[in-house]
Amino acid sequence: MVVDDDAGPFRLRIFAFVALVLFGALFTRLWYLQGIEAEAFQAEAESLVLRQVFEEAPRGRILDRNGRVIVDNKVVDVVTVDKAVLEEMTEDEQLEMFHRLATAISRSGRLTKLESIVDEVSRVQHGRFDVVPVAVDVDPSLLVYLGERPDAFPGVAVASRTVRSYPFGPLAAHLLGYVGPVTLAELQSANARIDADDPGAKMYQLSDEIGKTGVERVFEDVLRGVPGVRYLEVDNRGEVIRERYEYNSAPIPGADLYLTIDVDLQALTEEQLAEQLAAVRRRDAAPGEPDFVGAAGCAMATDPRNGDLLAMASFPTYDPREFVNGISFAEFELLTSPENYAPILNRCIQGTYAPGSTFKVITGLAAEEAGLLGEDSIIPEANNGSPGRLEDTGTYFYSRCRDDFDAADTCEFGSTYTGRPRTVGLSEAISVSSDVFFYKLAGEGFWQLPQGPEGDEWIQAKAREFGLGAGTGIQLPYERTGAVPDRDYFDLLADQGVFLRDGSQWFPGDTINLSIGQGELLVTPAQLTNAYATIGNGGLLHQINVAHRIVHPEVDGVQPPDTTFGPRVLRDLEIPADQLAQIDEGLRGVLTHPQGTARSVFDGFPNGFWTVAGKTGTAEVNGKADSSLFAAYGPTNQGEPEIAITAVLEESGFGASAAAPLVRSILEPIALDEVPRARTFDEIDRLEFEQISDAAETDEADGGGDE
Repeated sequence: MVVDDDAGPFRLRIFAFVALVLFGALFTRLWYLQGIEAEAFQAEAESLVLRQVFEEAPRGRILDRNGRVIVDNKVVDVVTVDKAVLEEMTEDEQLEMFHRLATAISRSGRLTKLESIVDEVSRVQHGRFDVVPVAVDVDPSLLVYLGERPDAFPGVAVASRTVRSYPFGPLAAHLLGYVGPVTLAELQSANARIDADDPGAKMYQLSDEIGKTGVERVFEDVLRGVPGVRYLEVDNRGEVIRERYEYNSAPIPGADLYLTIDVDLQALTEEQLAEQLAAVRRRDAAPGEPDFVGAAGCAMATDPRNGDLLAMASFPTYDPREFVNGISFAEFELLTSPENYAPILNRCIQGTYAPGSTFKVITGLAAEEAGLLGEDSIIPEANNGSPGRLEDTGTYFYSRCRDDFDAADTCEFGSTYTGRPRTVGLSEAISVSSDVFFYKLAGEGFWQLPQGPEGDEWIQAKAREFGLGAGTGIQLPYERTGAVPDRDYFDLLADQGVFLRDGSQWFPGDTINLSIGQGELLVTPAQLTNAYATIGNGGLLHQINVAHRIVHPEVDGVQPPDTTFGPRVLRDLEIPADQLAQIDEGLRGVLTHPQGTARSVFDGFPNGFWTVAGKTGTAEVNGKADSSLFAAYGPTNQGEPEIAITAVLEESGFGASAAAPLVRSILEPIALDEVPRARTFDEIDRLEFEQISDAAETDEADGGGDE
């Protein structure tokens, strides 16, 4: 074999030439990219923008104190329209497609109008890149129908969405509240309080929902989750180039909120309130008296030991499920209309009423503090020689009438008592509800007391100590404060044109009427419940708690500790034990005294081992039937009372005829430990199915058919 010595160098020269060509081409390309096209690439890079598309997180659940879910979330099918696709269509093409879509949705079982789709898509809340929901909770079959016809429904899809669900239906609606689309004002206010740079920021978009009333509103920051974010890369024409998945973040659910209420007691309270009002409507009024309308009322209960709300029922009520798919203006008007008794109104914190005789305990405590019932009592001695007792004949005549009253006032104050004269002290006066006893305290005592820090306004001062005329601190929005009338109050309303007379015209008759809970005095059922809870626990005025604890969601594998809520004591009234003992004795006598105003109502109640202290009240309303009231606490014979309860029934008659029977119907199952278990709608459906199945099996076993 012959070897060519020149072959090796030749190959090296060829390799060097190829390498040189390749490096030259690479250098040329780099020069082209960095030099000639650099400006073009820079312009394109600047034209690409990352746009954020937010995904609302599921809200936290709401549970009762025992962990039973009252408000949950469920995944539903939602018909959506992509606004980016709509921009490529003419207005006529959009309307034609919307008409086909409305027809398809309606045929699937959810009635939908063309106008509603147009209105929803056109709302300013939705941005150019938003996917707009136009029908919520549709039949799953619609997914197949629309999916098979993409050309007829461009940009339309059926997606999954989380919405509120209510296992117990309308139960506790006023307490829970509802959610709805955020308004521009709400969005601006909420976002102004949020640090947008915080990774856990719960920023709002105009397409989000927000709590409107109830705990959904007060605990909005707790229940709302952290929105998820999708990043879309779009060009300068607004067209989506791609999704940047590496930047996306998943939504984080909101925290679970445990309430202080017991769902079983809540269901019992709502049921008994509705039944008692129905019974009122079946009663006939006396000839010439206003009819018993019995259309509205409230019943609520708290724990005197810590201020926890145990139940709150307001009637008429509403169903928060109506807000899940949106509510029309006409439907909302029905919920707020006074002619329809405003079902959305929470009468327990927003209804204001004259407390009637339930207020006499406040007058009695003020009299004890002012020294009107001691050895130097202004009540003249009765025949038995005991100070602080008087003979009640049913009528009181103000002794200084000619000096203090003008022609517009009367000197004589009557009452509903028409029996034989009776001798009463403070406790008996509460038990038998003697108006004359308290008239005497006001006219001969408080009105004629210039000495002392309160002047002649001892009753008003004591009422304010018990929280009347101010909010209870309950964790609910829109609470009203009621009114404790005095000279300043008259001045204020006279300046506003509400009253025709100012504080300089506060007369003895005003104090006398105030002593029995009439006149301009107004309280909410929540305030009255809290006042009786304060008497029951010995003088601690609590703010009313609605929240029991908060369970936060796990984030990045870390479970934050629960947030718990303890008692919130507003103040200690430091009421002497002997004074409280007289009031408590009088309240227990309402059920046990031979002339006790609720004795017949509680006949047969297990008062021997579960003793109740309570007070009837009847509030006069011009031109209407009286409002019926009853406030109570118990048991008083087993240590500190565990429940305080108030019922107020509008246009329902005497306190003993409507409100007291309602309170008994709630307290008796508690005393006997027989509060029925509240069932969810699903449990009711299963029970009915089982009953039908059992009946069918029995019928088959009997041979079937009728004999």
